This record gives sequence, C-alpha cells and structure tokens, in this order.
Amino acid sequence: MTDLLKTSAVLVLIVILLRRKVSMAAVMPIGALVLAFIYLTPPRSFIKAVITAVFDSKSLEMTVTLMLTMVMENILRTTGMLRRMVSSLSEALSDRRLVMAAMPAMIGMLPSPGGAIFSAPMVNEAAGNAVVAPEQKALINYWYRHIWEYVSPLYPGIILAAGITGLSTQTMFLANLPFAISVAAWGVFFCLKGIGRQEIQPSLVGRRQEFLTFLTMISPIMLALLLVVIFRVKASLALGGAVLALYAVHRYSPPMILKNLRESVSGKAVFLVIGILIFQEVLRTTGALAGISNFFAASHMPVYLLLFLIPFIAGVMTGLTVGYVGITFPLLLPLMGAATPSPGLVALAFGSGFAGVMLSPIHLCYVLTCEYFQADIARVYHRLFLPSACVLAAVLIPLYFW
Repeated sequence: MTDLLKTSAVLVLIVILLRRKVSMAAVMPIGALVLAFIYLTPPRSFIKAVITAVFDSKSLEMTVTLMLTMVMENILRTTGMLRRMVSSLSEALSDRRLVMAAMPAMIGMLPSPGGAIFSAPMVNEAAGNAVVAPEQKALINYWYRHIWEYVSPLYPGIILAAGITGLSTQTMFLANLPFAISVAAWGVFFCLKGIGRQEIQPSLVGRRQEFLTFLTMISPIMLALLLVVIFRVKASLALGGAVLALYAVHRYSPPMILKNLRESVSGKAVFLVIGILIFQEVLRTTGALAGISNFFAASHMPVYLLLFLIPFIAGVMTGLTVGYVGITFPLLLPLMGAATPSPGLVALAFGSGFAGVMLSPIHLCYVLTCEYFQADIARVYHRLFLPSACVLAAVLIPLYFW
C-alpha cells in the first residue's frame, strides 16, 4: 500500500507541473528525483539508474529512432512530399475525415517510438481549412496511431506477451483483434465528430492517378516498413536507410544535409525522451511497481479485478507496453489459467495495461502530439477516458469465446 501511495503522489506532482505549463523535458527528471528521494535511494544507485537509462542499448535505439523520424519528417515536409501525400490521398478518398484518421493509422504500422510526431503534420495538413480545435487534432493523431499495437507482431509488446505466456502471436492477434476494431469504430464517434467531409468534392476523373501519386510519396515510409516487416531490420536502421534514399533522390549536398539535421532534431524532444527513460529506470530501481504488484497479488481480490488493476496501474506509471507486460505478466501468469494461459484472460490483462498506457501522462506519443498541436494536455486527457473505457469493454468478446 505504501508503494501505491508514494508513486501516486509522484504521478499527481507530474500532472500538476504539466498543468502549470512546465516543460515535460524538465518534469520527468524532477519526478525521478522526487521518487528517488521518497524511497531514500542512495545517490550512487540513482546515478547508476540515470546512466543505465541513457546508455542502455534499447534506450539508445529509441532515441536514435525518434531522431531519424524527425529527420525524415523534415525532408518530406520541406521537399513538398508531405503536402502532395496528403493532397493526393484527399483526392483519392474524397473525405478529409478518412485522410485524417488514415495517416496516423498508416504511420502506426511502423513501431517507431514517438512516431506520433511523424503523423501529426499529416493530420494538420489533412484538416485543411476546416475549423478543428487543436485538442481534436491531437486526439485524432494520438488515437489512430495506436490501432496496431494491440495486434501487430512487429510491436515488442505483443512479442514479449507471447513469449511470457507461451501463446502464439497468431493467438494474441485473434484475442486482441476486438480491441483494434473498437479503436477504429469508436474513433468515428469520439474523434471525428463535427468535422465536415470536404469543402469541394473532388471529381472522379484522375482518382487512380492521385492514388498512384500517393503511393509514390509514401514510398520512403513503406520502404522502412518493408525492411522491418520482411527483413526484420531494426527500426532505426530501416529509417536510416529510408533517409539516405531520400537524400540521394533529392540530391542533398553535404551543406543541405547538415541544415536538414539542424532543423530536424529537436533538443527538447531528445531530452524529453531521456527524462522519461530516467523516470522509468528509477521506478524499476526503487522497486515501486514490483511493490504495488505484490500488494495487489496478496490482497485476495477477485482474479478479474487483479488482471485489470495491476497491468492498468503499471501502464499508467510506465507509459510503455513493454513496461507493463514485462513487469506484471510474469506475476500474473498463475492467475491466467492452468498450464496454458487462457487467451481471454491474457487479453484482459493486455487490454487493461494498454488502457493505462493510453491514459499515461508520460506516454511519449501523447506528450509529443500535444506539444506539436499546442493543445491543452488536460483537455485532451479528458477526451480519452470514455473512448478508452469503450475499447476496453471489447474484452468481453475474447473472455466469452475463450
């Protein structure tokens, strides 16, 4: 119980600081320091946690991937490819709402940390002259960005969950599929409501050509996706290859490349990532989440309630799918069935944890999206509760069939 109170107090402090417009890049290190202080963490242990968080191979991979995402976005935007990508898809689909939802969903197929920053300009471009509040744009980008994380075997959360439970990724896909479908369906009511189709309905002539133009403009992203999906290349290497291809196609000179890198890489965003990684590592070092999980496991609560609460809280605290899966699934495994875990119960734990991730104030995609659109974090946060609950209700389907 003590661990729950301590971590909740730190989380409340983070939310208060964010509400007071304190930069997230500063808030997360502050939260890590306060957490370490509350747990009386020795300075040496805290410094070791910071070094681990910054220089761990996975942390470096995440940071590099985010930076390459920014570089690619800058190239696509400054060369006009981004604008043509959105305009051609708008002509092909004739409904800006579909375009606004399709862009983050499409980018979300590539498991890139903080990838919401890539699709945010596309959503903004697709909105055109329509009067859409920054909070609604942020919600659309954030919501549709995460359809695939429930089911895609490319995402490390699914891979880790399958490895821990012993279920195949195909079984995980089928068990979690109702969540992904619900995200797409409920988004129509909660994200796209009030947005008009288009000021001018495009003609039917040339739609095929527009779609081919769209495929050409999106080819760098598809190249990176194919490298990850088919050849199992790391996301950072795939994005790096796509960036080099763009440099070659557009004949970037060394000075142009240096300018592109200076304009693209945001120091604020990089420090934001580092701050979140430090906070997560301090959570692990202090044993805070392990203490919370053990508290609930020893409380003799109903199994369904435990499978909801423990992953949900871990999801809110870490803001990462691999975070709550890696921390809680080994502990929850005995509650998920006999020798072979029930896919329905695994889906309940996975869906609950991911609901926590979506509602986490330290979720990287959430923070980056709100910062890009200059949206009020609290207002976007309030818009997330009801649709997240509706998506989680889809767990009744796998629970019934399994």
